Amino acid sequence: MKGFIAILRFTTRLPIPQREDTTERDLLGGIKYMPLAGGIIGAVAALIYRALYGFDPAVAAIAAVLLEIIITGGLHQDGLADTFDGLYSGKDREGTLEVMKDSRLGTHGVLALTGALLLKVALVNALKEPGALLAAPVFSRLAMVCGAAFSRSARQAGLGCLFINGTSGRDALAAGLIAAAISLYPVGAAVTAAAMIVTPAIALAVVKLCSRRIGGMTGDTLGALGEIAGLGFLVVYCVVIGIAKSV
Repeated sequence: MKGFIAILRFTTRLPIPQREDTTERDLLGGIKYMPLAGGIIGAVAALIYRALYGFDPAVAAIAAVLLEIIITGGLHQDGLADTFDGLYSGKDREGTLEVMKDSRLGTHGVLALTGALLLKVALVNALKEPGALLAAPVFSRLAMVCGAAFSRSARQAGLGCLFINGTSGRDALAAGLIAAAISLYPVGAAVTAAAMIVTPAIALAVVKLCSRRIGGMTGDTLGALGEIAGLGFLVVYCVVIGIAKSV
């Protein structure tokens, strides 16, 4: 439980009381609970969506997506923007890492961030399923655990290095079981099964790309992976629902 509280405090801006200092051991012990933290974020977003849906579905979708960003403090969106700025900078490994470390936002980061937000709102509005909002952050966090477990750190220090070096395949397996358990009821067995296949595949693809470009993963690329996997889950949901309706 201590590890879960530590990871929830680290990944959200929720007002969780802190009785004692959080240690690196606490954070690493909570890695496998990342999908559970995502489920809490998704549940809040889904509730807001349901509350506003009767007023206007599009407004509900926008509000839910923005609320998720507020809850997380935009942590993953920042990683997405920094990653695209770095990877599209045209620089070598060291130069790319330096660009990603720069707090200034570049053109490629703006385009990636804007495109991701617009696509997410469009997908949520098209699905009109609160369950999708609940489960998307779950599989987003599962992808991040997989990405950390099956990669090496491109940097020698930092929180990203801590998570990447401290996450094991066992953590990824536990996170997968938690993600499946959370999502099974709100989105159904077919969507859950498809997401359990697609999510690790996305994680491995991003890990392979980043390993080739910068020699591994960083905190920024893990955040980017989370955003990409969240969008991937929504696309999977649309595809599965579309197939089910056509049968």
